[in-house]
This record gives sequence, C-alpha cells and structure tokens, in this order.
Amino acid sequence: MKRALVLFCALLLVSGTLSFAEEKEIDPKHELKQAFMRGKDLFMDESLGTNGMSCNSCHAEGGTKAGKMGDMTIPPFAHVAKKYPIYFKMAGKVMTLDQVINFCVTTPMEGKPLAWDDQRIADLAAYISWVDAKKEKAKEKEKE
Repeated sequence: MKRALVLFCALLLVSGTLSFAEEKEIDPKHELKQAFMRGKDLFMDESLGTNGMSCNSCHAEGGTKAGKMGDMTIPPFAHVAKKYPIYFKMAGKVMTLDQVINFCVTTPMEGKPLAWDDQRIADLAAYISWVDAKKEKAKEKEKE
C-alpha cells in the first residue's frame, strides 16, 4: 500500500513536470490578432442571429461606412472604444460595449444572448476597436 502511494505520487510529480515543460510561451500580440480575425468573421456571420442579419447588415462595410436600420442611419465606428459606457438610446439605458454587442445580437439580429464570458463578445469588441484604431491611424497619415 505504502509502495503504491509512493509510486502514485512519483507519477503525479513526473506528469506535472512534463506538462509544465511542454507549455509554450504565449504571444499577447498574436492572441489579440487572432481575436480580431475571429471578430471580423463574426461581424459578417449571419448565424449569430435567426433572421439572416449580421452586424454588417446595419454597420456597413465592416463599420467603416454609415449604414441603415429601417429609417435610422447608423454612423460608422469612430472612437468606439473611448465612448463606453454610454447611454444607448435604442435600449433606453447606459450600457457597456459588450452589452451593446449582445443587444444587437438579440434585438435586430433576433439571436440568443451570448454569455458574459463568451469569447465571441471579446472577439467582436476587438474587431470594433481595431476598426476605430485603423480609422484614427489613417486620419493621422492624412495630416502629415
């Protein structure tokens, strides 16, 4: 019995050491780029909703151009990451960017709400923030 316990502890120690040695270092820039790419795909994905709409249905050309939702004009993304939390008129309350993403998924797109820890919300927020950053960089280059 004692011998089996020692053997079991030794196996645990060895397996823990091996898995630690196999861990790779994570590149945060690579992870953010991957989140952006997933977010860009999700932005165009009609499967988040049930009515054939995607984020791109209202936020034209990936959010870079003004879009439409019924009679309402949806402005292009500008300083999006800096604006939140914000009073969101369509919902009638103050919301974070993640909450607005979920509002759009459930209301115009008629989809199921994404869980608060669903990676897709972070991926969409990464994409939306990047679009804003891309516009800002383009404006800076024009000033030069």
